[in-house]
Amino acid sequence: MIAKCIDPKDGRWTDFLSRHPHDFYHRPEYVELCGKYEGGNPAAFYAENGASQFLAPVLIQNVPDVLGAPAGWYDCVSPYGYSTPLLAPAEESLEVFLESICHAARELGIVTAFFRLHPFLALNHDVLGKFGRVMAHGETVYINLTEPEEEIWAQTSTNHKRNIKRLIMSGFTVNLDEWNRLKDFTAIYHMTMRRLGAGMSYMFSQEYFQDLKSSLGDHLHLCCVVSPAGEVASAGLFVETQGIVQYHLGGTAGEYLPLAPSKLLHYFMGKWARTRARTRSNKVFHLGGGVGSAHDSLLHFKSGFSRYRKRFFTFQMILDEEKYRMLNQGAKVRSPGVDSTRAEFFPPYRR
Repeated sequence: MIAKCIDPKDGRWTDFLSRHPHDFYHRPEYVELCGKYEGGNPAAFYAENGASQFLAPVLIQNVPDVLGAPAGWYDCVSPYGYSTPLLAPAEESLEVFLESICHAARELGIVTAFFRLHPFLALNHDVLGKFGRVMAHGETVYINLTEPEEEIWAQTSTNHKRNIKRLIMSGFTVNLDEWNRLKDFTAIYHMTMRRLGAGMSYMFSQEYFQDLKSSLGDHLHLCCVVSPAGEVASAGLFVETQGIVQYHLGGTAGEYLPLAPSKLLHYFMGKWARTRARTRSNKVFHLGGGVGSAHDSLLHFKSGFSRYRKRFFTFQMILDEEKYRMLNQGAKVRSPGVDSTRAEFFPPYRR
């Protein structure tokens, strides 16, 4: 049994991905990018036992100084997105791997671990529950690209169909990978995040998007809906990896909101993803869920494209109970409103 923390340059990371199913969230270049912009040391917990292997990308972050923790105390968290731990090929090895990874993490001074699980790369929740808490969140929406095009269109809501047809008849067009429009995308994305009241963690910079393109290469696609006046009305970033097409980030210019150009955006990308099913083996176009996994207007909008749903889960692990207790007590002293019993924020001392 080998179980250790490896850095993005370690060849075992890319070797694992070359042989096993994964998504772009697991690529070492993407984890490094998240480390740069989210904060933390990019790494992965790697283990192997015979023919079975385990890989869990993480960002290792210092416990906040305000909590008065000694140097060498850390938490780890999944990079942005569905960067779930990966197991291949044998499910029965999961418990053994988690035991060894927990030991390796404690040796590094890691107090807690927080993972966002992938809707399409499932792990056994019963086994995970022996080592922490699996939390159910909202639904996500996906399009089954293996179905006939007419069946996918039949699942599209009447309202969405009407808007899509109207946009096309009005002269709106769609272009793909015209990267000279990245500045337009960034401006629209920021406008959308402000309109939604999103936190600063969602306000990705122009530099971030440029670095994302450099990291993901031709896996990343920029799709823009352009008005008859030549203005970008709606735009999104989509990532194609091993049969899964992910809607990553996007937005709509405020003046075009009444026309709902994002419906044409997602309709176009769904058709595009399906046409590449033979060459890229695309099977799923994942639209994601609501803001913060809520059952909100965004989820309702996405639901207008498909009847298919997946549930989103997170996995919380307390690796050092004594340190965890001390940090929560310290947080209560500094912020009496912190409730360490509430499960929706983990770890609670970082609230």
